[in-house]
Amino acid sequence: MKQVVFTCFLLLLTARAFAQTVVHGVVRQTDGPQAGAPIGGATVSSPQASQPTTTDSTGRFELRGRTTITTLLVNHLGYLPQTLRVSDSQLLTIGLTTDAATTLGEAVVTSKYYRQYTTQTVSSALRLQTPLLELPQNIQAVTPEVIFDQGSFNLTESVSRNVSGVTRLEISNNLGPYLFMRGGQIASLRNGVDLTPIYRGPVPDDAAVIERVEFVKGPSSFMNNIGDPAGSFNTVTKQPTSTPHYGLSAMLGSYDFYRLAADLGGPLTKSGKLQYRLNGMVMRSNSFVQGDFNKRLLVAPVLKYQFSDRTYLAAEYTFQAFSYGLYSPIVMTPNGFGSLPRDFTISEPSLEPIRVQDHSGFLTLGHQFNANWQLTARGAFLLDKAEGIYLWVTGVNAVNPNVLLRNPKYDLNRAQVFSQQAFVNGKFRTGPLTHQLLAGVDANQKKFLADSYVEYNTTRTSTGATQLVYYPLDVSNPQYGADVPGYTAPNGLASRNTEQTITYYSLYALDEVALLADKLRITPGLRYTSVKTNNLVSGVASSSSDQVATPRLGISYSLLPSLSVYGLYDRTLVPQAGTTSAGAAIAPQKGANHELGVKKNWFDGRWTSAVAVYYITRSSIIATDPNNSLYRIEVGENHAQGVDVDVVGQVVRGLNVVVNYAYNDSKIDSDVNPQLVGARTPLYVKHIQNTWLNYELPARLVRGLSFSLGYQYQAGRTGRYAVASPYAIPDYFRLDGGVGWQSAHLKVNLLVNNLLNHDLLASPWLRNGLYYWVPQAGINGRLSASYTF
Repeated sequence: MKQVVFTCFLLLLTARAFAQTVVHGVVRQTDGPQAGAPIGGATVSSPQASQPTTTDSTGRFELRGRTTITTLLVNHLGYLPQTLRVSDSQLLTIGLTTDAATTLGEAVVTSKYYRQYTTQTVSSALRLQTPLLELPQNIQAVTPEVIFDQGSFNLTESVSRNVSGVTRLEISNNLGPYLFMRGGQIASLRNGVDLTPIYRGPVPDDAAVIERVEFVKGPSSFMNNIGDPAGSFNTVTKQPTSTPHYGLSAMLGSYDFYRLAADLGGPLTKSGKLQYRLNGMVMRSNSFVQGDFNKRLLVAPVLKYQFSDRTYLAAEYTFQAFSYGLYSPIVMTPNGFGSLPRDFTISEPSLEPIRVQDHSGFLTLGHQFNANWQLTARGAFLLDKAEGIYLWVTGVNAVNPNVLLRNPKYDLNRAQVFSQQAFVNGKFRTGPLTHQLLAGVDANQKKFLADSYVEYNTTRTSTGATQLVYYPLDVSNPQYGADVPGYTAPNGLASRNTEQTITYYSLYALDEVALLADKLRITPGLRYTSVKTNNLVSGVASSSSDQVATPRLGISYSLLPSLSVYGLYDRTLVPQAGTTSAGAAIAPQKGANHELGVKKNWFDGRWTSAVAVYYITRSSIIATDPNNSLYRIEVGENHAQGVDVDVVGQVVRGLNVVVNYAYNDSKIDSDVNPQLVGARTPLYVKHIQNTWLNYELPARLVRGLSFSLGYQYQAGRTGRYAVASPYAIPDYFRLDGGVGWQSAHLKVNLLVNNLLNHDLLASPWLRNGLYYWVPQAGINGRLSASYTF
């Protein structure tokens, strides 16, 4: 009830909406045989905007100004330029007429090559109004065009390959993205809100609702200081439009993969004040792994009401339901990495499916006080429930190592998160200085209830002791068919063994001070956070309370209008739920990031590059208690240093690229086990290099035909746990390729993954004499088609 009251209080703070410091629109052709078709690659600029922008392949654009945008200039070779006045906050529909003088020239054809692989602005969900080039931070965005060309359907499907240094822990694909970067697990945000449960999640966002994914390198106290200093990623969901939009997409592929999705939007009233967006998706698939499958359902309606040209209220809800065979296809053997066929499983057909239901929602109110001051208030929630049984092996069979002693475990988890935020953006001058102020408050309440890791399948010995029931499986000659009994917690979560809560609130302020004709920008900031935790795990209780101030200082200087350098110092805090077996509370993890970088826009922003060097420190690192997985232990401190390089966009006519490289050196500085000091941090990868190329043939040859080729490469990997004696892990190399075709309304893409049919091992580790890894599919294909009208 407190969360609801607080959310309503924030939403009632305002009564008018944003002025035109951010303008959204779509550019279409007005004449000829393709009248109404979107125009990609059109340049949209304004005297009030420091940087122009370009339309994506659907004709859409977003332009941000330092002051209220009143005038737009839209042009593209082959079309007559258009200048128009901006007077309200509706999504603009701009028509361009073909220019007879250039219609037959090569210039008209250039628009057919353009895909929006890069962007010049961050979404409004990141609260900032400064162009990406001028921000003292490395932020990379993954656009819908990239996601479609790579055949991805959610965040676990190759999205991480598009940003330098990002890897995934693959052990629970259906329960969360689990992305790592710069030596730590990065925090997840949705529409700028912390909806991350205490454990496991949030579930990966589906491509049906993704507008873009933004990766923030390093801490982002302008968003939240709750998270690892490595950074965070923010999923921006699709929002209503003032013009009708209808889209259908279908996907089919290997292993009986079928998927259908619909995307509908537009005004619901003649006045256009009430707008909607409705996304839906159904999917089912088998797997290359025996007994694994996946069924998904998604429904995501959004309503937005524009009270006036200054006030809007938006409500969003997303429901997802999953049913799948395995938490993850982890395999284990005493015989070395890659010694089992990729379709091997330790599971049994008699196990019931794992089921998940996920609900989330947002309520957002925007208000503009005047041309320079605006306020946003937002409340959000997440409710997630997962239940299932899986088989696990706790150690090597001393009698016969080749025989795995499997025992079933039962999990019933329920996570809930309530989040509230309100922030103000303001612009003003003091003498020669220009200020962009961001200030606000964040509040968050997380709860986790679980009957977790239950060893229900037991028997009594002749002496009355409890003994686990095992189901042996010979890895050299696996025979399946064991009848594993099912289980359901008799009283549901009333008989839970885990109850944990994290509650925090933050007050923060950042001021971007521009001087020297706005070439130099200095951004000091400070965030104060108060956090409380309560833990009850198997009868052991603990609690903690902390108040922490985390400063931030960013500096950015424009050497040229298209070239900037920056420096950043920022701190972060991670509340850590859990308790030790002795009942001691777990202290929050604290981290700091020191970073220098250079960013460059090339050819009017058609492609961008960024290079950054960083040094990160972390303290109060925790790990799972090796004697009881329900408890935690504090182990020490570590550091990470390295280099990130990102190149994204259209480097030459028709050729769109995503090329990135990351070098990371992360080590343990202090640990309860002295032998681990100097060892590599868990899930360490020394070198990560990804390349993705998409080339669209000139229209004079074949209109709309394109080819794609890309690879992922990782070298110098370590396992899931830190070890004093390193062991060899194979490098990772995957080659993918595809062919696509698109017209004004139809897009078709055929992608083939793992062209070389390599036996790929994801997230490998060695522990207690067993080799673990998650196998990857061999050569496989996926055909996608999307139609919009």
